[in-house]
Amino acid sequence: MVSGGWLLLGMFALLGLPLLIGWLRDVLGVNTNRFYGDELNKTRRSKREKAFDKAAPYYDSGNHWGSDDGSSVDD
Repeated sequence: MVSGGWLLLGMFALLGLPLLIGWLRDVLGVNTNRFYGDELNKTRRSKREKAFDKAAPYYDSGNHWGSDDGSSVDD
């Protein structure tokens, strides 16, 4: 019969072995599946940001009621 210590050690080995292999591949330079997209996408603008840029001239001219004096509707 297997004691609890050996069972726990076996579970740690099963969980830790993939992590150890991945770390070794990274250290040795074998890991070619790296993601550099974050560095490439820093200057890229999303569709939402482009839409906001197109709409900015309409909203920067004053409030939505057409007056440029900044007065509210309740005045």
